[in-house]
Amino acid sequence: MTDSPRPAPPVSATSQVTMLLGLAGYLSALLLMQNSGAGRVEVGITAMLATALPMLAYELLVLRTYADAATGLGRLQWRPVNWRRVLVKLTGLCATLGAVAAAYWLFPEYHRSFYAPFWDACRIVLPVILVLAVPYFIVVDLWMEAPGDGYLHAGHLVLGRLDKVDWDVLRDYGLGWLIKGFFLPLMFVYFSGNASYLLKTPLTAAMESFPAFVSYMGRMTVGIDLAFVSIGYVLTLRITNSHIRSCNPLFWGWAVTLAMYVPFFSVIGRKYLEYNDGLGWLDMLGGWGPGIVLWGGAIIAAKVLWAWANASFGIRFSNLTHRGIITNGPYRWTRHPSYLFKNISWWLLSVPFFTTEGASEALRLSLLLLGINGIYVLRAKAEERHLSEDPAYVAYALWIERHGKLRWLGRLLPVLRYAPPATAAAR
Repeated sequence: MTDSPRPAPPVSATSQVTMLLGLAGYLSALLLMQNSGAGRVEVGITAMLATALPMLAYELLVLRTYADAATGLGRLQWRPVNWRRVLVKLTGLCATLGAVAAAYWLFPEYHRSFYAPFWDACRIVLPVILVLAVPYFIVVDLWMEAPGDGYLHAGHLVLGRLDKVDWDVLRDYGLGWLIKGFFLPLMFVYFSGNASYLLKTPLTAAMESFPAFVSYMGRMTVGIDLAFVSIGYVLTLRITNSHIRSCNPLFWGWAVTLAMYVPFFSVIGRKYLEYNDGLGWLDMLGGWGPGIVLWGGAIIAAKVLWAWANASFGIRFSNLTHRGIITNGPYRWTRHPSYLFKNISWWLLSVPFFTTEGASEALRLSLLLLGINGIYVLRAKAEERHLSEDPAYVAYALWIERHGKLRWLGRLLPVLRYAPPATAAAR
């Protein structure tokens, strides 16, 4: 008697081919811009476009993601354009961008020179986006079965038509833009800086020693991660089924997520959970060659898997939102591979248990890093609570509990196990 084949996980919202095309575009851009003399902002914009365009083409022309029921797009009907509605939506878009810009002007955080690359990028890209928004809004409005989206209700609000505003739709729309407005500047600054570094660092520098190779690969994998993450906050498009379906409604979910990003992490991470005493894995291993190769190889593996997990979202990455359930790549092993391998890499790099200050200090630093790990456990739980509103995620999470390659982690640490909501269990 033969065992029955293991059932496949639920269908993923995107394809690994999408990810590979984006990766090829990103690496090609870095290769072609070698010795170009391009500035940081130009490098960032070019690398993002090179990553995004192949993925967009594949999603539209091959996967035909516009046909997915979740888009709300029915059959494209060539009927007269409802210019009044389109203009209201464009008014909502412009007002939203104005509100985001006003927040950047108001809050001192965004007056730091750190954000200068993002402002320079906006001056180049924003006029193009506004021009492209007109035909996009026209086509999508013709295509939508129920054209009353967040842009329409934002426009009604700005025009004072309060009786026409659907406040639930507007709330989710506003939260989505709050998320994009907070994360996109950070991610573009990090991404453009990383890409510029990779262009200026010759490959020969990575070959000087194995530790140098580990450092270079760390930069490369983080750059790949940031390419996909940055794109995700830009391409919230209904036509590619990468729009925001819902935002996490849990206050504590927002708190534990934002805690890990500046400016909040500047206080929480540096003042309360600073686990790094300046010593790292190389200090622990000294000059022991085999140990350096094995430990450094583990660091590279963890970072590659971390980047692969985020790249698997294709054009759909975003914190605090639901934009489709990813079930392929490392998401066939565990529900939160990005968080898992990111936290493993921190332990491997900082080795808080190694210190010259004695066992008490080693314990203290290790507990602080465990505090960071705990925040990520809470982030995972908040995401699960939110995504479990979608039956597709419940089916996926239960599949992982039964068939995921790393399901033994839940048995080892019960806090990592998935508990479906009572409503899902009742179904």
